[in-house]
Parts: sequence; structure tokens; C-alpha cells
Amino acid sequence: MKNKIILYLFVFSVLILIFQITNSNKVVGYQAAAIAEKQEEIKTLKAELSQLQSAYDEDVYFSFNRNQDAENYFSEETVEDILSKVKDKVYESNVAQGDNPLVAYPGFEGKFLINKVKLLNHKWLIADFSDGTYWGELLIRYSLREGEVKLDVIEQLVYPRD
Repeated sequence: MKNKIILYLFVFSVLILIFQITNSNKVVGYQAAAIAEKQEEIKTLKAELSQLQSAYDEDVYFSFNRNQDAENYFSEETVEDILSKVKDKVYESNVAQGDNPLVAYPGFEGKFLINKVKLLNHKWLIADFSDGTYWGELLIRYSLREGEVKLDVIEQLVYPRD
């Protein structure tokens, strides 16, 4: 009887061992596949990040914040102060009576309002404007003398409505 119990325990132990080995192999295979999938995803994301970094570098090439010569032109003021003063002056045109003084076109569906402003360097900025239906862009020359901002519209356009 003792031999049968030992034999049954041995067979039971072998069955458990076989089950554990099979299960472990499946888990290891699943984890290896998951790791390979994640490594491929990481490789894809790194390539995408590299492309996005290149696109970002290209987009900010003409940017006041990334142009050391333009920043040095205003040595006595910080970049944030300059950006704030110039943008405030441009956005002030939105509250003027009648049509926007910076936009030569009358608003077709209402008054043209400046939506976004980007300083390109220490002399020029580009602005986006819209009346809700039509939109366009302005290229503006600006100068900052003794704390006062002077704006001179160089070119402007209104995109045709589709």
C-alpha cells in the first residue's frame, strides 16, 4: 500500500511538473512575443519622433524665440517683454471702432479680428485674421522704440472661400 501511495504521488508530481513546464513555455512564448511587439513599437515611435523633431526644427527656424541675433537686437529687454508688447499692440486693433485698422479689407461677415500672431524676427511678424467665414494673413513690419510699438503692414491676403 505504501508503494502505491508513493507511485501515485510520483505520477501526480510528474503530471504537475509537465503541466508547469507546458504552462511556463506558453507564458515565456507570450512574453517574448509581447517584448518583440513592444520593441517594434518603440522602434516605430523613435522613427516618428525623429521625423517630428525634424519637422519642428523646420517650423521654428523662422521664430523670434530661436533667433539669437534677433534677441540680441533688443539687448535691454527680455524676449517675453518684447513678445508681450508687440502682440498686445497687434491685438489692440481688434477693439478699434469700425473695421480692423491693420486689415485693408472690410469684413464680409463681420469685423476681421486678429486671431494669432507670430514674431518671425526683430523686424517682422505674421498674423492670422478672420471674420468667422473668411480668413487671411498679414505680414507686418514692427519697430520698438522707447517702449512704443509701431506697426506697418507690408502685405496681406484674404483666402477665397471654397
